[in-house]
Amino acid sequence: MGENNNREKEEKTTVEGTEAEGTGTVDSTQTTETKTEGAEETLEEKAQKLADGMLKKKMKGMPSKEELKAFKDWQETQKTAEQKQNEKEAEYQKALTEKEELIRENQAFKAGVNSEDVDYVVFKVSKIEGDFEENLKDFLKNNPKYLEKEQEDTKQEGQTTGVANKGIATQEESGVMSILKAKYPEIYKK
Repeated sequence: MGENNNREKEEKTTVEGTEAEGTGTVDSTQTTETKTEGAEETLEEKAQKLADGMLKKKMKGMPSKEELKAFKDWQETQKTAEQKQNEKEAEYQKALTEKEELIRENQAFKAGVNSEDVDYVVFKVSKIEGDFEENLKDFLKNNPKYLEKEQEDTKQEGQTTGVANKGIATQEESGVMSILKAKYPEIYKK
């Protein structure tokens, strides 16, 4: 038993000795952390160098921006007059198509089509063979739901939009309002 007590004392002394040396251990830990940070930086630097090397290797056969610009200019000078004329013709056709679309949309607006439905109506009517204006009139005659006037007429007929509209002037005076008017007459002067 005496040996056990001696061992326990030695273990306690060892533990206490470690605790006393703990401050030294903290310093070595801090030094280790600093070394680790330095290693991470070098690791990041190594990774960056590796990535830069791979990029240089990939870009080795690629021309620079100046070289690409010079090549594009050279290609432009090599085009024949016929190719240049074809490009101009394509641009002209594109402009004509856009103009025609705008004219058709304008006609649809003038005919009274809702702004939300103009694209759809123009698309549908343009698919019909014949004169656009006549086809538009026939289409709107058969489909009056796309007209603004139709929506205005339905609103005037008393169809609700789902929102109650009670004005203060038409609302009968409630009990709360009469109390508020009595308490704060300066606010509710007429």
